[in-house]
Amino acid sequence: MSAEICPIHKVPLVLSYRGVKHIADLNAKLEGLPMLYCPACAAEGKDSSRELESALTNAFVAGLRKMLDKATFSAHFHRPEMTFNFNPHKARLEQSGLAEKRTVAQNGTSQALDEEIKKRLENFIPQKPLYSLDRLILDDATRRALQDVLTLINQQRLIYETWNLQSIDRTGRKVALNFYGLPGTGKTLAAEAIANSLGKEILMVSYAELESKYVGETPKNIKAAFAQAARTGAVLFFDEADSILGKRLTQVSQSADHSVNLTRSTTLIELDRFNGLVIFASNLVGNYDSAFLRRMLAHIEFRLPEKAQLKEIWRIHIPPQLPLEPNLDFETLAELSLGASGGDVKNALLFAVATVAARPKSEHIVRFDDLASAMRIILDQKRKVLDSRHSPTYP
Repeated sequence: MSAEICPIHKVPLVLSYRGVKHIADLNAKLEGLPMLYCPACAAEGKDSSRELESALTNAFVAGLRKMLDKATFSAHFHRPEMTFNFNPHKARLEQSGLAEKRTVAQNGTSQALDEEIKKRLENFIPQKPLYSLDRLILDDATRRALQDVLTLINQQRLIYETWNLQSIDRTGRKVALNFYGLPGTGKTLAAEAIANSLGKEILMVSYAELESKYVGETPKNIKAAFAQAARTGAVLFFDEADSILGKRLTQVSQSADHSVNLTRSTTLIELDRFNGLVIFASNLVGNYDSAFLRRMLAHIEFRLPEKAQLKEIWRIHIPPQLPLEPNLDFETLAELSLGASGGDVKNALLFAVATVAARPKSEHIVRFDDLASAMRIILDQKRKVLDSRHSPTYP
């Protein structure tokens, strides 16, 4: 364990086994190198890490270079691409968040914390995604952005190793995405669709599941969520992400303020350690701390659907078993739904169906007027809520 202290934050440096070094001329990658770093610096986006056994690493590379210089290669027998992992077991434990580790004293953590996090894993259970990309009705720009992200993930070996983009992007295989837009525009469905396309489960986390009234508990829940996603290989999805990615407070005057900053710092540290795909979704992306924005591979906006998209959204939401009047005018229905999100369409459909279900059985048929009336009510309620945000309040 390290006894060294960060000269900036005056906290103990942490020992990590996830150091990586690329030796370009040998086409070699060294993983699992022991390194010391300051979590507080990492939370501020500063790379203050240093290799712990650099002399041994350099001696190994020198020996490897001599061996390759003596070898004979040809047009059909090329120099190999090599990856050496010196601490695979320790690195995997550290990535999952379950390793014994020395942590920043100001966070009040210890070895006992790891055992506590293990107990919290059962609170975060990955699920099989319910939606696929062909179920998403999105504008062309958003769909292209999602496809580009999937291509990057699926072609990581080609991009990072064969084409050596790892030489300029030290984040490697970790991918963080930011989905932003108005409520109901498809951010959660898109996260599920991406997980489905990758053949992975999805671990969906809302702020309500993380938040605790007790100081220090929310960061522990965040650690457990990341640990469970790393352990299971699931896509990690944070809804209402602005609650944990918001700007850190500069004037800390009470324990609640300290708790907020501790939550932000913990999320930054866990995000840097996590080696999988994490997706953040928010309606208030303007509140994000810039340190998080720098770590996002892509910021994908989800917009309100236009008329043609609304028409398809209405169609895809209606199951074949629903008793529907023949030749329903979806064109007009989409026209009067302008300003609605996909979530609004779903709610209007449920509202209309509930109204029809209350009628006598002989009248169990969903008509255009039922759907149109329900959509008008949904949009009217939405406008009133939005107007109330800008209206003065009185005692």
